[in-house]
Amino acid sequence: MSADLKVVQFEREGWRDAIQALEKIIAQLKSGELSPCEIGALAMMGESGEVEIFGFGPKADDLQVLAMFRLGEASWMDAVFARE
Repeated sequence: MSADLKVVQFEREGWRDAIQALEKIIAQLKSGELSPCEIGALAMMGESGEVEIFGFGPKADDLQVLAMFRLGEASWMDAVFARE
């Protein structure tokens, strides 16, 4: 029995440089290309493995930010699996 293997290459779309990526998001928010942020959630891991988390926005509280992390995770998975 042989299996057909499919190799999928994930494109990074220029998001590898953290500072440039964040500056691009800021520029898109300022220009109106992205809607104004009501609730934001950001997680980053440094070279040492330390995780930094941030919640922000006028409607952000602990539960809203936690929900945003979960919604972001689900949206990310949908986008990844939609590429197949």
